[in-house]
Amino acid sequence: MIDAHVHVWDTARRALPWLPAGHPLRRDFTLADLSADRPPDLSADWPPGQSDGRLPGLVLVQADADPAEVVDLLDLAATTPSVAGVVGWFDLRNLPADLPGDPRLVGIRSPPADQTDPDALTDPAHVRGVGAATDAGLVIDLLLRPPALIGAARLASVVPEARLVLDHLGNPTTADATWRTGLQALAECPNVTVKLSGTAHLPPDDLAELVDVALDLFGSDRLMFGSDWPVCTLSAGRSEVVRRTADLLPSATHNDVFRGTAQRTYRPRETAP
Repeated sequence: MIDAHVHVWDTARRALPWLPAGHPLRRDFTLADLSADRPPDLSADWPPGQSDGRLPGLVLVQADADPAEVVDLLDLAATTPSVAGVVGWFDLRNLPADLPGDPRLVGIRSPPADQTDPDALTDPAHVRGVGAATDAGLVIDLLLRPPALIGAARLASVVPEARLVLDHLGNPTTADATWRTGLQALAECPNVTVKLSGTAHLPPDDLAELVDVALDLFGSDRLMFGSDWPVCTLSAGRSEVVRRTADLLPSATHNDVFRGTAQRTYRPRETAP
């Protein structure tokens, strides 16, 4: 199993301005905490490696708009074999020329200031940054709201060689017309995959409908699972999120959604010697 969306943070080192003082998530979260977030009764074979407390393969994703966080996450990856890759923050509108050469840096997430603005995705500076990151072998994770999905589809068409990953299904609350239209446009772009992540707070019926639409549009080979731990713990533990997602999907899709798509998407970069 690969959990393609996990956060860790040290509040002494990270500003995390999206977490106000007193927020229940404004405390340290480590991989040791993640390892403890597992059910006691999972079988030995689903998800693989969970029942004995071992971590699955993990993709660590940025939580702070700070390049220094990338260094911390890569240092953690270097000493943690279960970390399959890091999606770090760099400003795509002003991408540095000296990106880390570590092959474990597999992607960049640089959310626009307004995650509802479709035009922000095709701003010339942003398009140039996506192109440069793509040339460096990096995936682009997109953290957006439904009104911006049409803009993401335009970006996918403008930079067809880019590998784009839509986080959290595009953050819908329901399968309304705006979300469906945007997701349909993205599905027509073969360079886009979608994460079934960031959904722990949704009512079961709404989540089931969203997953059905995404599976119908993208197929299992363009969907991947992410727990969004520890954010998910506001509503459910990671183990419960795994179970809930697995129950919503035909068993024939599990190899793709829980492993294969993430492996194909977040592959290690080839770096110069």
